[in-house]
Amino acid sequence: MRCANCGNELKEGSLYCDACGHPVQIVPDYNEFDDYLDNLVGNDDRSTDEQKTVGSVSDKTIRFDQAAREQFYNTSQPTGQNRDRTSKSEMQQVKQTQERQSQGRQMSEKPQSDRQREKSAQQKRMIIILVVCVISIVILVVIVTNNVRKSHESSFDYQVKQAEEAYESGDTNSAVSYYEKALSIDSDNTDVMYKLADIYMGKKDYDAALILYQEIINVDSKSEEAYKKLISIYESKKDYDAIVSLRDGAKDKDILKLFKDYVVSEPEFSKSSGKYGETFELSISADKNAKIYYSYDSDNPLSRGEKYRNPISLDREGTYEITAVAVDERGIKSEIASARYEIEFEAPKAPEVDPDGGTFGAQTDITITVPENCKVYYTWDSSDPTAASTEYTAPIPIPEGNNVLSVIAIDQRTKKTSDIYRSRFEFYMDGQ
Repeated sequence: MRCANCGNELKEGSLYCDACGHPVQIVPDYNEFDDYLDNLVGNDDRSTDEQKTVGSVSDKTIRFDQAAREQFYNTSQPTGQNRDRTSKSEMQQVKQTQERQSQGRQMSEKPQSDRQREKSAQQKRMIIILVVCVISIVILVVIVTNNVRKSHESSFDYQVKQAEEAYESGDTNSAVSYYEKALSIDSDNTDVMYKLADIYMGKKDYDAALILYQEIINVDSKSEEAYKKLISIYESKKDYDAIVSLRDGAKDKDILKLFKDYVVSEPEFSKSSGKYGETFELSISADKNAKIYYSYDSDNPLSRGEKYRNPISLDREGTYEITAVAVDERGIKSEIASARYEIEFEAPKAPEVDPDGGTFGAQTDITITVPENCKVYYTWDSSDPTAASTEYTAPIPIPEGNNVLSVIAIDQRTKKTSDIYRSRFEFYMDGQ
């Protein structure tokens, strides 16, 4: 390292230049943060002190050198070796004098420099403490803000209040958002559901409103207002199947009254279910303007049956399962009505014969009572009569001799036969 004043090479650890006596400027380690703090507090003491020190030392050194030289040249002017010895001696004295003066200045300047550094250090500490306090306050504010925000997010009352304020100000989108947050906290609150559904209705978002009214019914199955709203929406959509489904899910008597205009009565049959011994025609009736569909063998007469137009003829023996449904002009269907009929024809009673057998000595006619809807057939040879036998149409004279009369009645509608009547008739002419 060289002297900043004369350029002389300096020895390591020297405080002053050996040649000119100029103090060596020692540059401390550089610290950006210290510079930042110095600039922040407006403290340039280190550079100022160094400049002052360098300046004062340099100035005094120069003045001292001039005085020493004048003293050296004004005292005596020896020649030769004496001059050389005198010159060396004087130079040593000058150097010693400079060192004493430099040490004196260092001693006087050191307390002042220490005080300045202590003051600067205190200022730096205060700034650091202030910065830490500010950072701590900012962190605290952030934490408190987050806690308040989380508290609001989990507060049902806060969300409802914000929703109401947003709605009153005309900001329906924000109102919807706040109401939905409130429902996420209390999912069964029907008051909030109604308010949110009303907003959706106002925005004509009927699908979203339908979901909310359905949720209200799930929570409160006796909510007439929710049922009325749903019926109104379905009616506007002509979705009568949805109305019927809604009606089918209702259990409360007062709620069911709301659907009185959406009920189609079951069809009615002219004969009640049961056993019958004869054929008959079955009539089916329903509400005015309702169409009737029926089936003999299906539980779904609408899809697998036929349209009713005229009475149904049950004209054969057997079992009939009749189902019927009525459908009005809106497509609303009634409950399915059903009836079961068992038709088993009765056999006719055995014919009544008069006289009822015996022995006769004179010619006698036999009379047979024919049951309704029947024909009567008979034989005289003890064989079983059939429809191919002799038909009874008028009184029969008893034939002469010992004969067995067999009689049967056959129902012409059902083809059922009566039990066979049998009796012995003996007839002999007098004198034989």
